[in-house]
Amino acid sequence: MEFPQRVEVPPERPLPPEPEGQSWYVSPKGSDAGKGTRESPLRTIGRAVALARPGDAIRVQPGVYAEQLVLGSRGSGAASILLKGEGQPRPTLVPGDKSRSTLIRVRGSWRVENFEIDIGGAPMIALAFEAGASQAALIDSDVHGGTAGAGVLVEGGQDITLQHNALHHFIREGEDSHGVAVVGPSRNIVIRENDIHHNSGDSIQCQAGTAPAETLLIVSNTLHDEGENGVDIKRCNAVTVRSNILSDFPNTDIRAPGSSAGEAVVIHEAASGVSIQGNLISRAGRGVSVVDSSSTEDVWVEGNAIEDIHNFPEGNGQGIRIASARNVTVVGNTIGRTDSYAMMLAADGQTVSGLTVKDNILRAGSQPLLLRLGRESFRPGMVLQGNSYLRGGVLKADGVQELLSGANLGFQEAFTGEQLWLTSPEKLEAWRQVLQVDQGSGLLE
Repeated sequence: MEFPQRVEVPPERPLPPEPEGQSWYVSPKGSDAGKGTRESPLRTIGRAVALARPGDAIRVQPGVYAEQLVLGSRGSGAASILLKGEGQPRPTLVPGDKSRSTLIRVRGSWRVENFEIDIGGAPMIALAFEAGASQAALIDSDVHGGTAGAGVLVEGGQDITLQHNALHHFIREGEDSHGVAVVGPSRNIVIRENDIHHNSGDSIQCQAGTAPAETLLIVSNTLHDEGENGVDIKRCNAVTVRSNILSDFPNTDIRAPGSSAGEAVVIHEAASGVSIQGNLISRAGRGVSVVDSSSTEDVWVEGNAIEDIHNFPEGNGQGIRIASARNVTVVGNTIGRTDSYAMMLAADGQTVSGLTVKDNILRAGSQPLLLRLGRESFRPGMVLQGNSYLRGGVLKADGVQELLSGANLGFQEAFTGEQLWLTSPEKLEAWRQVLQVDQGSGLLE
């Protein structure tokens, strides 16, 4: 039997190299009439930005800098320029004019490293990688305190890396403010080893602009305590979410419940080519959801550990919920301690075609609910096999009574309504015989 191919993983691109050109020094004790040397530093980062050439480094000494910066292009293919905070405590960038929309605009090849960026409650984006930004990065920085729609915005940039940053406390009262927003036509974006938390929207949201965003790698981050979700993937192509720790969604201290289901990962609105692999997910309204759009396709959910999924907001509590999509593979996941079904598949009255579910381990939570399947007409071509279910748990198949009445297979006593209680291997065999699925499945003690 052939299964859908795993989604191609975007490359883990190396960071831009350390520059080999001139170093420009900036200090609160300097003067913009200075030479920009260590002995005669400049006073403002903006002056250093104007002087720097491809391959140069701007080395900013400790202090507070109230400036807005435009890090412009030096031409196609030009070497990156390093803008780096040095010393202890690291330098702090704050808004000089809080009426502006963005503190730092990146429009070329720049590596921004080791700053505290404190927006101080202003309705500003901390840093935006705009059209023209390429081979650019934000590294080792603490970014916080805005009230705009996001902390970091990638909109039209390509080959962008966000690594080793803390991105937190971007909060708009009753509205979204995401830690990171990736907007198309951005492409080749790597978000690696960041701590993103306490924002009123999602840790990371990917969505289309004038075109879909493409090739996004979200790897080895800690994402937690958001007002809405962990990772929200809308109309984006080739997205990989791998080896992250995601927990505590939604955070109602930040945002009143009801604006989202508090999902660790949600995939919808015609997303395509999405891989969710090897993540640790806990304390969320749902673990992984594929919802809302039959145009969403080619989704691979593999090797995730999902537990402590709560029915809050009410109507949630599923570990993996596949509501509407094409070509979804769910393989090798371990799910336990869910307030609702560990897996809910094609049971929302919408079609999931090409669904493959195999080799998963499902354990019960506060309710003994393991698996719910929608009616057969909503899951054409489904492959269900080799899964392991906790003995004493419940499997449910919508409309199974209609199948039983015509089949006369002698297993009617195994079902209560549409539910089957897995109290023995014989009950599991009844499930297999009636539904003609789940070959190779077994019971866990």
